[in-house]
Amino acid sequence: MAFDSAAYTPAIRTAIPTPTAALIDAFDAPCPVWAAENPDRALALLFVAPRDCAAVDVLVSL
Repeated sequence: MAFDSAAYTPAIRTAIPTPTAALIDAFDAPCPVWAAENPDRALALLFVAPRDCAAVDVLVSL
């Protein structure tokens, strides 16, 4: 049986104090050095939280 075919519920439900969108918007721009070392992760981060930063220039130059 595939794991995604069953519905699992957590034992304890916890409330998230701030919405996920607010947490994503609170992140700083990714460091260009980190973006050069981790291009896949940087692309994923910029896909979720697009920003005009130096990391975009580094990714375009790769």
